[in-house]
Amino acid sequence: MLIYDICVRRNYEKEGEKKVIWYKVGFLKVAETGKKYIRLFQQPNTDFFVFENKEKQEETTEEKQS
Repeated sequence: MLIYDICVRRNYEKEGEKKVIWYKVGFLKVAETGKKYIRLFQQPNTDFFVFENKEKQEETTEEKQS
């Protein structure tokens, strides 16, 4: 299983120097079956499943039929 961090970037200035800090807000998991889902810490106990865009799938199907 692959796990990716989902982060947000915040820019700030300290003593006149511009800096960046990254906050981890969740993660994306890719199961051994290839299924993907995300969990966001702002939405506890909720898994968001990730699917390929249907428009892209339909275009690919149409191209194969041509």
